[in-house]
Amino acid sequence: MPRILLIIQEKGGVGKTVFARALAEAVDGAPVFEIDASRRMLELGDRVSFFKMRATREDIERSGGKASRAEFDAVIDAIAQTKTSTVVDVGANTSMTFLTMLSDIAPSLSDEGLDFGICVVVTNEPGALAEAPKLLSVAKPWTKARFMIENRLHGGVDATWLNKFSNGATATSFEHQSLEDGADEYLQAGGLLMIGKLDAGKLRARHGIGPALRIQKDLERFRKEAMEAVRPAAEWLIG
Repeated sequence: MPRILLIIQEKGGVGKTVFARALAEAVDGAPVFEIDASRRMLELGDRVSFFKMRATREDIERSGGKASRAEFDAVIDAIAQTKTSTVVDVGANTSMTFLTMLSDIAPSLSDEGLDFGICVVVTNEPGALAEAPKLLSVAKPWTKARFMIENRLHGGVDATWLNKFSNGATATSFEHQSLEDGADEYLQAGGLLMIGKLDAGKLRARHGIGPALRIQKDLERFRKEAMEAVRPAAEWLIG
């Protein structure tokens, strides 16, 4: 039975795509659906089906959701036709609208053999904290599994908040990563996939021995901790 895992957060800048990339690496060969204004996971090549969102949030609200429905129809069709477990990375300012639309359709798709799960990424920023409980609540009636990743990008989320609003989700955390200068360039260029493919000789030639070793060590730690943060979700997706 195929499983569909949605990576979601209405607020942008929470690191959601990092964890979508980690899931794609943890579940080798799993298809990835990317719903966003621009394609980001280029390093995954043909594994990614990209669905461009053109409607702005203002357009969606002004039209009562009509502006986004035609765009989402293609995603829904792709989900309905999938024969294998799939990662769905839902872009910022899109998650709530997409979940609301999916709520009407997911029960029928479940009857046809699909299982749905969600993974909400949260930081300690007010916008992310406000949106996470709403997303979990909307998805709870029709999801078989729910996960929450606390990204400590700006510090930890208050433990009381996590206990109150996780809404039964399996919670993991991802520590803030302090990277050597130059390391982020490699992440932006190739995501997590390229970390295991770094050429030590080329790194040293470009950055010098000390910085090159620190860059490689920092990136390997980043990948390891991202993979650990998504491990429960990946295990569910594999089944």
